[in-house]
Amino acid sequence: MSFSYILESKDAPDGFSELKDDFEFRKDGDNKGRAKVLVLYTGGTLGMVPDETTGALTPSPEFLTNNIARIIRDQKDDDDDFPDFLLYQFEQLIDSSDMGPSDWALIANLIGKHYYKFDGFVVVMGTDTMAYAASALSFMLVNLSKPVIFTGSMIPMYKGYSDADRNLILSISIAGTSNIPEVCIFFHAKLLRGNRSKKVRSEALDAFDSPNFPPLAVAGTKISINEKLILNTPRRPFKVLTNLDSNVLVVRLVPGFRNDTLRMVVEQSAKLRALVLDLYGVGNAPGRKSGLMAVLQLAIEKNIVIAVTSQCLQGSVNLKEYAVGRRLYDIGAVSTNDMTVESVATKLAFLLGQGLTHKQVNERLSKSIRGEVSDTVTRERPGTLSTL
Repeated sequence: MSFSYILESKDAPDGFSELKDDFEFRKDGDNKGRAKVLVLYTGGTLGMVPDETTGALTPSPEFLTNNIARIIRDQKDDDDDFPDFLLYQFEQLIDSSDMGPSDWALIANLIGKHYYKFDGFVVVMGTDTMAYAASALSFMLVNLSKPVIFTGSMIPMYKGYSDADRNLILSISIAGTSNIPEVCIFFHAKLLRGNRSKKVRSEALDAFDSPNFPPLAVAGTKISINEKLILNTPRRPFKVLTNLDSNVLVVRLVPGFRNDTLRMVVEQSAKLRALVLDLYGVGNAPGRKSGLMAVLQLAIEKNIVIAVTSQCLQGSVNLKEYAVGRRLYDIGAVSTNDMTVESVATKLAFLLGQGLTHKQVNERLSKSIRGEVSDTVTRERPGTLSTL
């Protein structure tokens, strides 16, 4: 197989900005006409090895970089269309549980800085917060016209039966050879819209699912793309918006919860901007807890956005269906329809970070701007997306 790659590993991620516009891929055969993909390796199970003392999995800075050539060369069949790629490894590999808005902004800015040098992008990271990162990037990368694929593995690459090789190879291939202008997650055999995805299994290879939206593509003996689900390529200029307001709190309601705990949070928090209530069914809450409505009314008066999600894996929120939900709707709570909690939380952070008013955030939250929510009538992908 003909392939080429460059390894860039600087003392700090900012050093990557030194990549020149006129860099050349190392030649290993004729690579004319082949796509170019930027692979950002941030950390995660994929490149971990056992600690010599404890046996616990720990990041190994050299492992992926030492094995990337083997991964490609070990393929049985030559593939002249396989993209050239540049691998950039963060000097400090990050556990996904530690990743947050500043890390997402770093990834977004790296993509933005080198957007016009590559045909697609792959982000390798841990799986635990991958759905949050993919959702956030889908909002931060405005008017995206190239594939951005998140991937990783459930089994470390050093094990012979690992899922790492396949996930990485197919992610690079899709990023370089498809025309999918979206932030996606590729895992196991499915390409999922990033802001529709959830990690639903902690020990299975098919760890991710998209409960309320079909896969964009499925990999079998060939990669079958469901073209009718792919968002239209934007015509406006690409830009990166990294301002996120992370003063968003997610509260999952359980039977017997105490209203005074939530009241204390609302009363004493001077910075809280949005409250996501993860409720039962289509958006139900206890009808006999008058104190809950009083607390939420107080939050509204303090200009805190109230968004309602469902604890059900599939289905949609409809605050008008039951009397209790209707009370939430009447005081100003917003139904998030069939959005995931991951998408709601990151979208709120994004909208609030753009300086929008309380009313503007409420209006845009349940409307699709990146394909993150279904049309409330047809349950199909929106024909026209809101702009931001």
